[in-house]
Amino acid sequence: MTTVENIEYGRGWAAESRLRLARRREKKPVTKAGQIRALWPEISAALEGGQSVKSIRDWLEEDAGITVGITSLTSYISRIRRREARSQHAHVSTPHQPPAVNSPAVRGEQPLRMRAEGVQHLEPPPSADPILQAMRALTKPRLDIRKLHGDGDPTGKNLI
Repeated sequence: MTTVENIEYGRGWAAESRLRLARRREKKPVTKAGQIRALWPEISAALEGGQSVKSIRDWLEEDAGITVGITSLTSYISRIRRREARSQHAHVSTPHQPPAVNSPAVRGEQPLRMRAEGVQHLEPPPSADPILQAMRALTKPRLDIRKLHGDGDPTGKNLI
């Protein structure tokens, strides 16, 4: 067979590489985190079913040969859940780009507002203008400790 015939029948280098990678993917991951990630669907289902982390840890040791402490397992579980939450948030907010650190969604502010015509426009929330914030802070009356404690002349006469 020639090289062209090998490619046509799916026996080219790419097909062989895919088969080798598929076989290696079935091997047990080297790290404990990788092993727990590989078993995450079953672990998640057991947790949702009401199983305790301690019993899951025991099952992992008996059935999968993964020796891990309870605190480490809970740490792995929380990391996986955070990663899932981030990926769900990224898929919901913007499918191709994660939200920026300074985006309104991350800061807890209101997102972009839509006009009735459906045209998007940027309208920053009032708290986003630093000059406006500074002006508000500077126009507030200063705290006078004497007023707070009632010190001074109660008649309002300035004796000094």
